Amino acid sequence: MSPKTNWLKILSLVTLFGMTVIVSGCGGNITLKGNEDQLASKTVTAGTKEVIYPDATPSVSDGKVIYAKLKCAECHSDSGEPVAGKTTVNLADKNWSHKTKPTELYEFLNFGKPGVDHPVLSTTGDLTRRDVWNLAFYTRAIGQPLLNDEDQLAVDAVFGSNCAVCHGKKGYGDGPLSKNLEPVPANFQNKARFYDRSDDVLYDHIANGIRWEGMPNFLGKEDKAKSLTFDEAYIWKLVQYVRHFHETNEATLVAGKTAPQTK
Repeated sequence: MSPKTNWLKILSLVTLFGMTVIVSGCGGNITLKGNEDQLASKTVTAGTKEVIYPDATPSVSDGKVIYAKLKCAECHSDSGEPVAGKTTVNLADKNWSHKTKPTELYEFLNFGKPGVDHPVLSTTGDLTRRDVWNLAFYTRAIGQPLLNDEDQLAVDAVFGSNCAVCHGKKGYGDGPLSKNLEPVPANFQNKARFYDRSDDVLYDHIANGIRWEGMPNFLGKEDKAKSLTFDEAYIWKLVQYVRHFHETNEATLVAGKTAPQTK
């Protein structure tokens, strides 16, 4: 047997002996020396004050349940009109709704705002992010309700003949002409983009178009096949239609109960 072979055998025996000692010492619980709190931060998964988008479309109907549960009407009334001496924010004012981004509401409701006396929902302990998003979209809908079913179907047909060719029937920005455009048409299903847009911005893009991009202006134009003019009122209907990709009226909650504990 060569010296090299003997050396390898000796090394193998030493390694096996070491492993035996280690394994034999594991008959009980392994104890780590030092303060366990120093080994891993208890807050490492807590997150920061950032917008985390919902994994399900926020429900305006469910938001109304949360509004009642939190007794928001004590300051804002059931109609959204401000209660004297409590607040000056008029949730029933559609102009307020048009100017307020969904992300702004989420941040304000969930994390509060310095100098503003308002409940901070992230500290209540019994509300999920889904609850907060539902509430945010409900408060926006007080002043600017979602389209009813009849209007939704009517606008859907107009969207299909005027907008879907670029944006796609389901709003994914994948219409037949999308491959020929740069930049590509907006994907209405992109929460990070459209939750950070106010309704006023959406109105401006539809009414006046987006310069140097493929988005045309619609204000004042006509759809002769459907005998309609894209006036200001109809542009706002299109804004509400776009928002149906971001919110829903479908209810999953009953009065007095919050959403299942999902994010």
